[in-house]
Order: sequence, then C-alpha cells, then structure tokens
Amino acid sequence: MDLDRGFLNNRKQRVRIKDIFSYWVPVGSGIPQGSLLGPILFIIYINDLVKHVNNGSDLYLYADDAMLFSFIKTMEDSATLQKDLNSLTQWMETWLLRLNIGKCKAISYSRRPELNTNYSISGVTVENI
Repeated sequence: MDLDRGFLNNRKQRVRIKDIFSYWVPVGSGIPQGSLLGPILFIIYINDLVKHVNNGSDLYLYADDAMLFSFIKTMEDSATLQKDLNSLTQWMETWLLRLNIGKCKAISYSRRPELNTNYSISGVTVENI
C-alpha cells in the first residue's frame, strides 16, 4: 500500500455476511479498524480533551471510552458536573464527533437522595441507573 495516499484517503469498504459480499462503497472518514496506527492517531486526536473538562470533575480515559466523575456533596457540585458535560459537548462539536447518548449513563451513590439530579448532553437527559 502506498502510505502517502492509501492509508486514510481513497478507501473503500464492503460488508460480508456468510459468503455474500455487499458492493464496495467509498469511506469518507475514519481510521481502518485493526490498524497499528489507529490507536496512536486516536490518542493524538483526543489529546486536548482533558484540558477542556476542567471545571472540577475528573475525566478518565480508557481506549475509546471516557468517564466523567465528580463527588457531589452540594447542588453546586452537581452544577459543576453539568458544566463539564457541557464543555465535553462543546469539544465534540468542535471536532465533529457524535456521541451515542443512548450509551451514556449516570450513576449515583448517596444517602442523600435530594442530591440526585438529572444531567443532560446536547439537551438530552442522561439515563440514571
């Protein structure tokens, strides 16, 4: 493969189900799955994410997953977590990333149920579990 041209440009893909193949279609974006450079390019791509989520929450990254975490002791702490969710949303919009909000969950451990609040991403309420 000519690395100047073929790794990210002019790629095509098709789907195989059992012994039947679909037609080849052009791939407009993305990194080939299973490539050696894919994980490195992804890390470079999201390198500045941690700097944008800086209102007081902690951001944990593992492979292509992220967890936003904060101790919620007051309603102000809850508002801070929402600010960080908003910052995360703004970062994604800047870099044209789409988040599957249906996979996002909020979990709370508390003896004070009045602190359990609803959080949203892009105006969609995150499911509490």
